[in-house]
Amino acid sequence: MIDNDTPDEQTLSASSIWALERLAEVRYGRDAPALGWSVTRELISAGFVSYPSGARSSIAITAAGRAFLKSRK
Repeated sequence: MIDNDTPDEQTLSASSIWALERLAEVRYGRDAPALGWSVTRELISAGFVSYPSGARSSIAITAAGRAFLKSRK
């Protein structure tokens, strides 16, 4: 059965969804967890995270990523 209410969830792997949820957690002074390149590419391609070019800072969740997580709760 296909759920048409959450089409983005069907295209994301379980690993990517897990990683997005971990990135959204409050980290109290700790850096975001390290992600594999395939998970990172998948999340960037979906538009759920952004990676600043030329910067050494970690990836950030976009508004679309926050909306996706909110819809899962």
